[in-house]
Amino acid sequence: MSYARFFVQGALPEGFREKYLEALALRAMRPLDPDEDAEERSGWCALSDPYQLELTHERVYYNNFLNLGFRSDRWAIPAPVLKTKLREAETLYLAQKGRERLAKREREELKQLVTRKLRKQFVPTVRVVDFSWSLEENLVRFYSHASRNIAAMADLFAQTFGLELTIEAPYTLAARLGLSEEQERAWQELTMTQLNAPSLDVAGGN
Repeated sequence: MSYARFFVQGALPEGFREKYLEALALRAMRPLDPDEDAEERSGWCALSDPYQLELTHERVYYNNFLNLGFRSDRWAIPAPVLKTKLREAETLYLAQKGRERLAKREREELKQLVTRKLRKQFVPTVRVVDFSWSLEENLVRFYSHASRNIAAMADLFAQTFGLELTIEAPYTLAARLGLSEEQERAWQELTMTQLNAPSLDVAGGN
């Protein structure tokens, strides 16, 4: 299993274990409702159980680790189904009104009505990524490298815990370990090196 690592910027507050449980209760996953406008939503859930949204001390803390699932729900109605049902709704609406064309606003309203009706026949897709925060190291391990997942998780982390994450990279790791002034100058003078050789044009025997 691979994961991305993040450094946590800031200190843990006094009594953080109980404070964080209160914060997690506010940011726990709230399942999507077919009648609302939201297309997708993310929130915390219990590790290894995406449908356990009651985040108790026993489910969150393990020794000096804070473990969670980062859950993302999204409506995924097949495009052909939506297109067909929308065409049927538009045809019926025009027949009832005795007209041949829909106004833009009418088409948008019909699409919303059809979408909400279809949502009651489908279930959202549910995706979960494991999240583990080493409280002693101030280090987070997030088991995804997808930029979209990382951005959404980092935003939810800041909203929940009031702290910022910095992704681990050669420079951030070096800075965390501490650089002398001489090392800092040497680092700033480094340039990128292309390790793969450029392709050669061999046309014409060259």
